[in-house]
Amino acid sequence: LPYANRLGALMPGAGHIVHMPAHIYYRVGMYRESLETNKRAMAVDERYFASSASDPLYKAAYYPHNIHFLMVSAQMGGDGQAAIAAAQKLDASLAPEVVAQFAIMQPVKAAPYTTHAQFSAPDTILALPAPAPGLVLVQTMYHYARAVAFAQKKDFASAQKEIDALAGIEKDGDFKPFAESGIPAKEIVQTARLVATGRIADAKGDLESAARAYEDAVFIEDTLAYTEPAYWYYPVRQSLGAVRLRQGKLDEAEKA
Repeated sequence: LPYANRLGALMPGAGHIVHMPAHIYYRVGMYRESLETNKRAMAVDERYFASSASDPLYKAAYYPHNIHFLMVSAQMGGDGQAAIAAAQKLDASLAPEVVAQFAIMQPVKAAPYTTHAQFSAPDTILALPAPAPGLVLVQTMYHYARAVAFAQKKDFASAQKEIDALAGIEKDGDFKPFAESGIPAKEIVQTARLVATGRIADAKGDLESAARAYEDAVFIEDTLAYTEPAYWYYPVRQSLGAVRLRQGKLDEAEKA
């Protein structure tokens, strides 16, 4: 932390250096500090872009990384307004044709749907435009967010259709480009399907089925390589613990 606190001020005109302390702040749970650090980094980048054509990689990857990091900091910190604003900015910063070329960008392009799943009203989620075809992980999070929305509305038939779409991606998706970049894409799809299944079961009042789905999701989430922002946007144990608490299984809730 002492080094993180110093680093951001050492090169105030270099957006990526201004951003880097956020990795420490996020990792130790200082989500507000992470959010504010990324806000400053974005402002530095935007001043730079105003006077420079910039390197395409920097503008297409490093700058969106700051927006993405601000968004997940707001998600973990519970600042829905900041998270949704960042989600809209992040989506606008990533051209679909660029994302289609680089598999490593798909988790970033997909991430705004998780913010809407967490904070937006169901009808807002259901009005979101469908992503470009062929983007496996972006399609995944689109269907995941819709499943969550339909579960909240207790439209279980429609929610199941979204689960079926996720199962179809899991079965038939082309995961080879992701493997080449070390991205656990199939596991991300499985996690999305299981968490959405848990949300539907929970909405139906079937808490035990919800807990089983969340337990399966936790098992997969624990295998995901560590990265910041994470491949899955929140610890699924939070959902498992909440269900166990409502079941009165207090020891299991505490353990989760």
